[in-house]
Amino acid sequence: MKNILKIVLLVLAIVLSYFIFRSVQGLVEFNDEKIVRYTNAVEQLEDVASAERLYKGYHGQYTDNLDSLKHFINNGQILIINRTDSSGYVRDERTNIDVMKSFTIVDTIVSPTSVKDSIFGRRSMDNFGYINVDGENIPIQLWASYNDRIVGNDSTNIQRDHFFKAWVDKRDVLAGLDNDYIAREMTDETSPVKDDVVQVGSDKRPSLEGNWSSDIDRALADRRNLNN
Repeated sequence: MKNILKIVLLVLAIVLSYFIFRSVQGLVEFNDEKIVRYTNAVEQLEDVASAERLYKGYHGQYTDNLDSLKHFINNGQILIINRTDSSGYVRDERTNIDVMKSFTIVDTIVSPTSVKDSIFGRRSMDNFGYINVDGENIPIQLWASYNDRIVGNDSTNIQRDHFFKAWVDKRDVLAGLDNDYIAREMTDETSPVKDDVVQVGSDKRPSLEGNWSSDIDRALADRRNLNN
């Protein structure tokens, strides 16, 4: 009887140990996979932000139309401008004395460069505007607008601020993973992405910054270094 009890307890201990191991291992695998998926999302969002920045430089405003952005990438051209900070002596006309001045030398390369090459280089843009999750392309949402505001006390001095935002839902990025882990991730204050969406830009202030942590930036930098 005692031997049977020992065997039963041993089996229970083994089973319990297995489930504890699987629970810990499952969380480790989830955390590894979420970093990969967040990194994929951020890479696509950064490409969209780069395209929007060049689009605004050319058209004077951002766009919320993905097809317009793709057309600009495939057909647009830009001039690359090199700016070099320097200094030298300049004659002061009032005192007739040479004084040291700082200035910027601007060299414009007249030969235009395609927008596509400036953003992607040798990388493919086949998935531009989409996040690939387990073979399914999740579209990136775009929003663009502007706001006119009076600067100072002069009602005629109006400045137009442009806003842009691109985002994808975190749940869509994590789709197919363990539902319990996803639920925890959505409220986890230590998550690399603390909001409900992975986002670049803002609808509250002119910005092209992202809402992810430096962990994702490092993971993306490591990936690009491996691919170079």
